[in-house]
Amino acid sequence: MHRGDNPQPGSSIVGALRLAWPDAFIVGLVYNAFESGIYAADGPDVCHAMPYPTAGLAAYLTRLAEVKEATPFDWFMPTFDAEIALLAGAVGELAGLGIGVVLPEPATLTQCGKARLPQVAAKWGVAIPDTAVARDLSEALEHAALAGYPVFIKGPFYDATLVRTPAALAAAGAAILADWGPPLIVQEPLSGSEFNVMGLGDGTGGLLGHCAVRKLIISDKGKGNGSVVVRDLRLDEITRKVIAETRWRGPFELEFIRDQRDDAYRLIEINPRFPAWAGFPAKLGANFPAAWVEWMCCGTCRPLPTLPPGRFFLRHQIEVTGDMEQIATLLEALPEITNQKLTTKSKAS
Repeated sequence: MHRGDNPQPGSSIVGALRLAWPDAFIVGLVYNAFESGIYAADGPDVCHAMPYPTAGLAAYLTRLAEVKEATPFDWFMPTFDAEIALLAGAVGELAGLGIGVVLPEPATLTQCGKARLPQVAAKWGVAIPDTAVARDLSEALEHAALAGYPVFIKGPFYDATLVRTPAALAAAGAAILADWGPPLIVQEPLSGSEFNVMGLGDGTGGLLGHCAVRKLIISDKGKGNGSVVVRDLRLDEITRKVIAETRWRGPFELEFIRDQRDDAYRLIEINPRFPAWAGFPAKLGANFPAAWVEWMCCGTCRPLPTLPPGRFFLRHQIEVTGDMEQIATLLEALPEITNQKLTTKSKAS
């Protein structure tokens, strides 16, 4: 639910759902009491603290059942890669709790992860940057020495750091391993414009809709703080190929760089969720989160419109206000999740 300089998808998705259904009852799940979207006036109606996915499936499902009992809800839209990896094989357990989800198959997630992407992309005929997968720091250093610095060092879910020396790689790699565990991914840096494609896969190889943007403003964390809608048949073709090959089910985001050396699009990674800019197309009439809800309700959704090129968004900072009781409630719950209380929705503007 964070809305700051490294925004998370939750707040954007809540905003898109509010556009479609202003009176919808929306529950937010958070890992940190200081996620700013908790306290926004157009945010979720209530929020609950959750254990990190590293606590394991049993602990996560137990907490989810407690949340559902305290604040009944019907559908769950995960937006955190680590929780999606945890829950992909537990759709039956979630259904047993009365919770509907749309998730890729576990095998699809595995083959599309950063560690497997070099092999599957070659099979699909999709270009990617030169990439090597390392089991530990020693192997990562060997790969980087062969490739030549600078390189990106990445984790299996998050974190991508450009490093220029072995010492910098060792420090960044150690931090990634501490947070996410192995493997480490060593990848060549590319020069060129960055592009993202968001969409919904129908699970049979087709698309329920997609939208492509080019990043205009990139933060120091690599996030697109401004993007513009683009139409490029090459991007469309690659997107359709990836979704057809994987028979992707549910939300996705593909990240590309258009390599200035040869003008080719190179796939950087596949994210198994809506991105933090999901609310942007919704304001222009292509509401992907609302289409997800329609799909959950009806088994299908109305076709999403194609947006005209040239429409853009710029992120801009606002302040949210609240009461210390709200933060205290979540902080109290985080160490001992089983004693969770509800937070009330902020009346802030």
